[in-house]
Amino acid sequence: MDPTNPDKSHAMNLWQQVNEARLLRNARRWAETRETTLFTEKWQSYYVAVTREGQRLVLWMLDTETANTDWVQSALDLRQPLRLQSSYTQAMILSLLWLPSPRSIFLSGLGGGCLATTLHHHLTHARLTCVEIAAPVVTAATRFFGFQPDDRLTLSIADVRAFLQQDTASYDLMLLDIFCDHGVSPEHATEDAFLALCRSRIPSHGLLAMNLGNNDPAFDRVASALRALFATVYSCRGRGSTTVFFATDLPPRTPEQLPEATRSLARRHDFLFSLSYWTSRLRQLQPDPVAPGADPGRPSPPLPPGPPPP
Repeated sequence: MDPTNPDKSHAMNLWQQVNEARLLRNARRWAETRETTLFTEKWQSYYVAVTREGQRLVLWMLDTETANTDWVQSALDLRQPLRLQSSYTQAMILSLLWLPSPRSIFLSGLGGGCLATTLHHHLTHARLTCVEIAAPVVTAATRFFGFQPDDRLTLSIADVRAFLQQDTASYDLMLLDIFCDHGVSPEHATEDAFLALCRSRIPSHGLLAMNLGNNDPAFDRVASALRALFATVYSCRGRGSTTVFFATDLPPRTPEQLPEATRSLARRHDFLFSLSYWTSRLRQLQPDPVAPGADPGRPSPPLPPGPPPP
């Protein structure tokens, strides 16, 4: 909100109330249905599906060659649609510890659009650009998960690398969550050249956050590439099988600064989950704070699982 412009702040408050009511109406519609499989559509070698599991909607991207999977693309709490469900999306909110008021945000891929919808709701001053390659995923996000583009939230159906090669815009914040089934990112979305392309779209005050499967063959290479491209790199291990990397040229936060920045962010926005839980899981990879000879790559297993955030 802009305290110097009370009329604009009032308008944004009203918009948030209307938007939250819209999301609740959408959620109530699916909470009341008796159907459990709401959507299926084939895309390339995958099935995109939406199921209702109790009070949650779940988006899947299922490899047609594999019978079973436990990799959820997105989940929506039908009682609190603005409460992020996936651990990596909650962790990605920590980007705002370095950049509390980004003006431009880039997100790829979309999934159910839950992260984009949450940021769009809370950061009313920001413009968001979303890129998703799979048209059925976009259908699922808009039809079931409440994702709704508008003048501040745009969507392109395209391959992220091709989009950025044509796009000349810079982004304060880039959020990459490019997965198919089994927790592996497409190879071209983890190559050094792609990460360098992303780096070229981020100003010196900006930040890149990237979600990566812990068993992805590219895990170590991506961690090394980010350390080569950015002055400051952190990791945050999720409760599941992924890790979020944060990379920026802004200086690292000191142990004293992180709690205060977390409290400040929580005062500004009610994200409906514990930010401090995720801050406690941050690990600084660069500048390297660990003793010589220690491996700063995989952040496993530096942390006990701990209790889930409320």
